[in-house]
Amino acid sequence: MLRQLRVAPYDVVFLTWVKLKAGIAVKLQPHDRSFVCLANPRAVLESQLRHYSAVTCNSTISLSIKGLRYEFDVRGCVGNGDASLAQYSPRHCDGISVQDSDVALELA
Repeated sequence: MLRQLRVAPYDVVFLTWVKLKAGIAVKLQPHDRSFVCLANPRAVLESQLRHYSAVTCNSTISLSIKGLRYEFDVRGCVGNGDASLAQYSPRHCDGISVQDSDVALELA
């Protein structure tokens, strides 16, 4: 988390609580094409994404699979009540909650 926030230990961080919409769909782009060579990469990604409580657009998430670290850019996300992923615009949803949600995944 410190790496994602770009802070060092003992840095002061001010936080604001925000209620995110329940996630419906998320579009991820792997940094390394070797991820798609895994057996059933979509199922692997769905099971690993459950370790996250939320994702935000234009961020990078990191997943550890079979001892290897894979990085993914979040290219788009759709929350409950938003337009479809094809009509995604950053105005629609900056972040979604993926915890306790059935989120459809799309790989870019």
